[in-house]
Amino acid sequence: MPPWLVFAATLSLAAALLYQIVTRRFGWRVLVYWTLTFSGLLAGEVAAESLAWNVTRMGDLRLLPDIAGISAAVALLWFVRL
Repeated sequence: MPPWLVFAATLSLAAALLYQIVTRRFGWRVLVYWTLTFSGLLAGEVAAESLAWNVTRMGDLRLLPDIAGISAAVALLWFVRL
């Protein structure tokens, strides 16, 4: 397994757990949160790759667009009240 994928999964899991703690919705939902935040992170990575943006690069990941993708996923979760 590549190191960037482990870091991406860990970063998205941390965001999912933080969202779960803030909203006080515990239980099975963390799997849904993790899936959506990981998808948001990958969407941000794909967008940054297609725009050739390397400003905030850490290894193979571009952190600023990835965190923006995670934030968009969390905003979607907040909007649908999941």
